[in-house]
Amino acid sequence: MSCLANQLNVAISGASLGGLSAANVLHRLGANVTVFESFSHGFHTRGGALGAVDVDMLKDIRGDNGNGHKRIRGHGHFYGDLWQYLFQGLPDGTVQFGVDVEGIVDAESQAPGIRVGDELRRYDLIIGADGGRSTIRKYVTDQQPTYAGYTVWRGLCPTEGISGPPSGSAEFGGCHYETLGFPCAGPDGSGTLWNCGVYMAMPEEEVEAPTKNRQVKAGMREVPEWFVPFVRKFFGKSNAKFWEECAKVGKVSPHAVWELASDRVVNQRVLLLGDAAHMASPRTGAGAYTAMQDAVMLREVMQQASTLEEALSMYNDDTVRRGHQLYRRSRNAAMSFAPPGVKVVSPQLLL
Repeated sequence: MSCLANQLNVAISGASLGGLSAANVLHRLGANVTVFESFSHGFHTRGGALGAVDVDMLKDIRGDNGNGHKRIRGHGHFYGDLWQYLFQGLPDGTVQFGVDVEGIVDAESQAPGIRVGDELRRYDLIIGADGGRSTIRKYVTDQQPTYAGYTVWRGLCPTEGISGPPSGSAEFGGCHYETLGFPCAGPDGSGTLWNCGVYMAMPEEEVEAPTKNRQVKAGMREVPEWFVPFVRKFFGKSNAKFWEECAKVGKVSPHAVWELASDRVVNQRVLLLGDAAHMASPRTGAGAYTAMQDAVMLREVMQQASTLEEALSMYNDDTVRRGHQLYRRSRNAAMSFAPPGVKVVSPQLLL
């Protein structure tokens, strides 16, 4: 019996790790997949890193026969390398860059559509893998991400000539503050980078709303004047020196922690995956991993179920369950950085 996905026409909104993972598994099941990405180019140079990667799962998603990217290993992966690895597993033209999916037409039908320019394209399945500020989410659930009360200031810079990584913690006003990091491979064999973070409580009015595909707005890339003095006061001179150098030769950017565990992730032929379905603190170490798990689960239900409706119901139940598990882990982290009942004070005022 042929797989349910064979010859399905599938549209995926979002070409981050989750979207590309779904595209890879569905392509190998015989589906006709098109990925729409609002950004005009790929993410092969995007900064940041994953501290640990399930390499076997990643290779399984791509269908790697052992000839994959030589630098896909177990620890300290540059995000761009992982993205490139999944992107290269797809046929040319699968991902259409610079195309923003603004909405769905006939979302409740068996053939929902999206408008691309003046053209209405209909699909058997539409997948929203379009990040925290998902456009597709509203066609599935009314739930929206909520701010966890704290922000991670992420830094990325060359290891050469810079002593690191930073390490330190402090307690103030019932909140825990922390800085830490690890080395990771740079893009295209360009050397080693420090991938580090500062966890700090921040009021919601001072942070950015969730974004698509974890992008940071250009206006937020300027490091505020209070940042290095704050690090010096809370974590000491050596840590402040690291972050000062990082701001000079690398980049430092804020990533507010938003959380979400959707009550459902499937509505008719519209499906959510990754951050569109569930969001959690980086401290869980499971954000990208869970998105890739979603893709693997989608493949499994397509192989196991007898009808597409049954497959999507199975996917919904499993993904909602895993999303709530991830949410509980994220809430446990927030108990330290922004405990319930504690008034979150602006870092500037703490100085």
